[in-house]
Amino acid sequence: MPRSLHFLAAALLSALPLAPAAAQAPPPKEASPVDKARDKAAAADAALVQAQLKYDSGFAVAASSGNLLAAALGGLAAQKATALEVKDWGKQQDADLTQLQTQLQGIAGRAAFALPAAMSAADRKTYDDVNDRKYLGFDKKYLRDLKELHQHLIALYADAATQATNPELRAFAADALPKLRAHGTTTAQLFDRANARK
Repeated sequence: MPRSLHFLAAALLSALPLAPAAAQAPPPKEASPVDKARDKAAAADAALVQAQLKYDSGFAVAASSGNLLAAALGGLAAQKATALEVKDWGKQQDADLTQLQTQLQGIAGRAAFALPAAMSAADRKTYDDVNDRKYLGFDKKYLRDLKELHQHLIALYADAATQATNPELRAFAADALPKLRAHGTTTAQLFDRANARK
């Protein structure tokens, strides 16, 4: 090819406007109000789901600790109580709350909630305080603390019976309430009788 043609081809190529690079994307468009609303709703839904899972898990952990405490206190009362009715009530508490705990562990396993293997530090302190008492003082302290524990558990389970999002957990809480309320009533009666004894 003659040299003049090379110069002519080079001159023509340099005179052509450069095409935009294929890698350059057009500037992003502003999100439409519908897209913004959908993104905001999705974020709110994700936050709600997280809050609901946190509630369910929190209930399961708190209920588990309360169940473990009530069962452990019942076992203690079966050994240390002076009044036969308090010993018997301790055995009943141990059996009933152990059964409740077993049901809760099954639900937690299916729902992938991690339950603690032991009661909370506060519940452990309650157990230790009751264990330190002797004779009639033990009966009164056991029944007083058990009465307070039942009030706490009843409120906890009543809330979960309407607020839990896991249907099995919600049904479990609702089903447990009548027995917990009956236990609370019996415990209060036993406490009044123990308190009247000198």
